Amino acid sequence: MRGPMFPNLARFRDGSLILFAQAVEEGGPLAAIRSEDNGVTWRGHPAGVDGLGLNTFQPSHGPAVSIHYDTRPVEGSPGLRTTRRWESDDGWHSLRGPLEDGTLALPPDQFKTEEKHWFHGNTLELPDGRLLAALQGTHQPWVFRTFLAESSDRGKTWRFVSHIASLDTLYDPEGATKKGWSLWGPCEPNIARLGDGKLICVARLVNDDNNPLMAAPKEAYHDLSYAIPGTGIHPGTLPADAYYEPGPPSAPLVISFSDDSGTTWSRPRPMQQARGCFPRMAFDGKVLALTYGGLAYPRWGNSVSFSTDGGTSWTEEINFAPFFTTGYTDIVALGPGKFLAVFDCTPPQPWNNHAAHWVGAVDIEVT
Repeated sequence: MRGPMFPNLARFRDGSLILFAQAVEEGGPLAAIRSEDNGVTWRGHPAGVDGLGLNTFQPSHGPAVSIHYDTRPVEGSPGLRTTRRWESDDGWHSLRGPLEDGTLALPPDQFKTEEKHWFHGNTLELPDGRLLAALQGTHQPWVFRTFLAESSDRGKTWRFVSHIASLDTLYDPEGATKKGWSLWGPCEPNIARLGDGKLICVARLVNDDNNPLMAAPKEAYHDLSYAIPGTGIHPGTLPADAYYEPGPPSAPLVISFSDDSGTTWSRPRPMQQARGCFPRMAFDGKVLALTYGGLAYPRWGNSVSFSTDGGTSWTEEINFAPFFTTGYTDIVALGPGKFLAVFDCTPPQPWNNHAAHWVGAVDIEVT
């Protein structure tokens, strides 16, 4: 795809895939393409939804559902928030929605009405048919935390299950998260189910909108994919004749584990190598794959790492898309040891040079 950015994937019961991507930085119109052959070929397809296209999910039974990321408080009902969703009975060829009869119920003693709470993670299904969704919300002005909600009616109504991670619960005795980066707090969570009640959640920390760590500029321009003039970095006030390459490694991602289907979680810990933005996972029944992007600032590089022990240890990362990027990737399992990852190539913020943007896909095979 040329022009959009922020890609994410949805897979349906018939095996087809839809790739959603945004035409502008946040909240703009979505573009979509569809593949019926595991990503070998693609064709245009109506997105059918607004927002990000996140949480577009096909349960084992019943309609596919897409949950809009935003929620809004219900006046006079502390803790209750409205949701929006779309449904499809035919694999996203025709849709119902937006349906605005859904709710999210949060404990009013733990969540304030004025806070923001978003479906900015992903959705998965438990063996008993319940849906679990990873959400993020503010519990201080623009300080995020992550939590889990469940639905027993195919995504119409949701209720709070547990807190997953916050800066207050972060376990970081070695100070890996204290290297000079500003931190949002845990956000952009992604959960995966490993079986036997085991869940894993990986989340972003870094706020690279605020005083990002940068390398010293160079006077000579060398490589379009690895250097950019100062005027190309938001807000465009750096010198045009100073060229910047990616700086120090971004802040680490954080990881948490649950052994009881999300009722309780281990304290979040920083990961050793995985860092940057928007972690996404896929599990083929044996191999757990993790993608993430924005390895440094200006945001550059998109990597994948693998685990065969449920996320306790990880392989060395592979930078499968070494370009300037939003850092947003996604990945799905196609079969044993086979995955499809998507990424974008963009100039640094502000991401408004859409003619230069493109979304790509990479086949990954683990042997």
